[in-house]
Amino acid sequence: MVSNARHRITHALHRGEEWIFRNPKIVLSLVLMITILFGMALPRLRIFTDFSDLLPQSHSYIKVYNRLKENFGGANMIVMSVEAKQGTIFNDRSLKLIHEATQGLDSLPGVNHNLVSSLTHRTVRKVYVDDQGGFASAAFYDPSHPTHSPVELEQLRKDVVANPSIYGLLVSPDLKAALIKVQLNEANLDYPTTFAALQKVRAQLAQEGHDIHVTGNPVLTGWVYTYLDQIVRIMAWTIALLATLLIVYFRRFYGIALPLLGIALSSIWGLGFMALAGINLGPLSLPIPFLIAARATSHGVQLVVRYYEELAVVKNGQRAARNALDALFRPGSLAIVVDAVGIAVLMLGAAPFNYKLGMAAGFWGFSVIFTVHFMVPLALTVLPAPKKHENTNQGVRDLLGKAMAATGGTERGARAILLAALALGVAGSYYVSRVQLGESEPGSPLLHRNHDYNLSTKAINARFPGSEELHVVARTDAKGGIRRPEVLAAIERFQGHMLSDPALGGTKALPGVVRVVNKLTHNDDPRWMQLPDSADEIGGLMFAYMASSPIPGALKEFVNPDEDEADMVFYYKDHQAETINRVVALAEEGKARIEKEVPGLHIELGGGIVGVTAAANQALHTDHMIIIPAVMAIAFLIVMAYYSSLHAGWLMVLPMLFSTLLTYAYMGAMNIGISVNTVPVIAVGVGVGIDYAVYFMDRIREEYAHLRDIRRAVVNAVATTGYAVSFTAATLIAGVVMWIFMSDLRFQSDAAVLLSFMLVVNAVAAMLIVPAWCVVFKPKFVTATHYDEDGVLENDDSRSFPNP
Repeated sequence: MVSNARHRITHALHRGEEWIFRNPKIVLSLVLMITILFGMALPRLRIFTDFSDLLPQSHSYIKVYNRLKENFGGANMIVMSVEAKQGTIFNDRSLKLIHEATQGLDSLPGVNHNLVSSLTHRTVRKVYVDDQGGFASAAFYDPSHPTHSPVELEQLRKDVVANPSIYGLLVSPDLKAALIKVQLNEANLDYPTTFAALQKVRAQLAQEGHDIHVTGNPVLTGWVYTYLDQIVRIMAWTIALLATLLIVYFRRFYGIALPLLGIALSSIWGLGFMALAGINLGPLSLPIPFLIAARATSHGVQLVVRYYEELAVVKNGQRAARNALDALFRPGSLAIVVDAVGIAVLMLGAAPFNYKLGMAAGFWGFSVIFTVHFMVPLALTVLPAPKKHENTNQGVRDLLGKAMAATGGTERGARAILLAALALGVAGSYYVSRVQLGESEPGSPLLHRNHDYNLSTKAINARFPGSEELHVVARTDAKGGIRRPEVLAAIERFQGHMLSDPALGGTKALPGVVRVVNKLTHNDDPRWMQLPDSADEIGGLMFAYMASSPIPGALKEFVNPDEDEADMVFYYKDHQAETINRVVALAEEGKARIEKEVPGLHIELGGGIVGVTAAANQALHTDHMIIIPAVMAIAFLIVMAYYSSLHAGWLMVLPMLFSTLLTYAYMGAMNIGISVNTVPVIAVGVGVGIDYAVYFMDRIREEYAHLRDIRRAVVNAVATTGYAVSFTAATLIAGVVMWIFMSDLRFQSDAAVLLSFMLVVNAVAAMLIVPAWCVVFKPKFVTATHYDEDGVLENDDSRSFPNP
């Protein structure tokens, strides 16, 4: 029943193929017209990073983050430190420099002017009781009075040390450095423009005796954008390398021009689709389009190689082109469909970035059927036939065949290959357990360890509690609930619970402000630095603090206007996976206990770079458990349905499993974490193995149908398709290898190494494991093959052919 259905499908495809070859100019014209339409859309393609696209918007932490970022600050914060090389910052020169830095950052495009923190900023004030017993406040620094006496400087130092919201948080404990923090509005955030303005401010601040350090997510993203010109140069060199490989391999015009034309057409279709769909292309995702384009080249190479093989036999260009498509249309289409669907599985990811990338890359991968798989043989049909018909590189092919005949072409050698693969898989499983979800080291793995950004981050964290913030919101059911004494006490208990983590550098929240103001109302007696017993008293102290400042929103960073949400900030020195896992577990434990103790109080995580990274890591774990298995499951189902064989589905997935296992082992050994940037790389790399395996499998079946000898079929397949696969692996590696040597972005360099490793392992697995498996187990879907009346290779469960 299955065989009959498959027979009808293959014959329908065969009739479609015949129509295509009867009308090559019509089909090529259609491809050209669509290419022009996509090409017209290319100017609309945008290269930028949308921060919200990287966040799993359905995650509870991100929902909290989106609610609180306007009031209490988001994850896009710029942190600058001004550090005195000698002495402390309490001198006129250093204070003036801090003020200039504060004004410079406050003037950056996109800054939320209500969320600026600095010792010299107008919103950071000293609260005191005046001569009439009323509350008053004054800025710590008056730019109209830049000169201070030694007595005034000493008093300023004492005032800073006495203020827990400044000492240690905005001024380093050793008094040698000061921080300036500004939050950026995320709506329409222009990272390149903001970063360029920041670099200009930083250059203007440079002076002898002081160091200026800058960190924060906008700074990191801005640095990434500075490498766009370098990325363009790498693209140009990559295209040149691909052309050189094609010249060396083919030494014939069609072998060089047609695969390159396939790259151009598929790239125009893919990028044009992104432009029409409004999908932006991020700087860090650029290696993936290059890999997809290189995969298009690999399919073109397979077709041209087969064309020259057929040409050497039939001596007719049109017939050779038709034979090449006859032989490769079904396995090639199968490989392309599995590729495209495997990449499109990224759409299952929680972050919009994955959804958009999966949609665009899936379409791009599928378009290869038209831009390469149809275009190349049809172009060879209408172009003049080459005058030289002989098959080049025959010596290398013979060498591959002899090598396989001596190893995998024997029963003993094939078993040795399978046992070696099993041993490698077992050994690799040790390193797989060391792979982390999230960042695996301090700073940013996107940039090299000695990059200015990572050095600045290290310098700031060395003097301050930490530049990485976690925001936790205490929310009450009723408005004004934050004023309840038991609520403030609960907030303090939660802070104390989090302080049990030795990695926590410090914390800031409303109870600290209330305690300080309460002490001031009682003649600065430290015995009164406590929380009042009634909501009215707490409300009075909060009002007194706000009334003392001429600047609106004095408590904006601590509590919202309805007083039903209060922000707690916790400072850490990194957002490594290990740190975040520990912090989140501790916070969830404290949340459960506090909410049980105080009815109507809710503790909600989600703010700051630590909060959003925690959400991204948790979503990434779920995505990772779905996407990679889904790629393999889909490959298994499609191949199984195509060959009407469970064994076929398993055998095609086997090289993918092997290469994926070794890939994770490599990541574990090299300390490469799984992040929102690496998951697409892994997903795209995993699917490469199915290309090789499908082409190999179909060539083995084809050879067996002629020879009726599985060993000879395997040897011939390696000598022919194996050579083409070796070259296509080289072209795929060429698509990313230039990033290793030319990119100053560490992530792109590491991703290129990872992809190169995956491509090599995939090729080796397909060339060794698949043939060896066939020799040892002689699967029926290979040995029960025949050519039907139309010359189409088919399985027939009712027929069996003995192995010689």
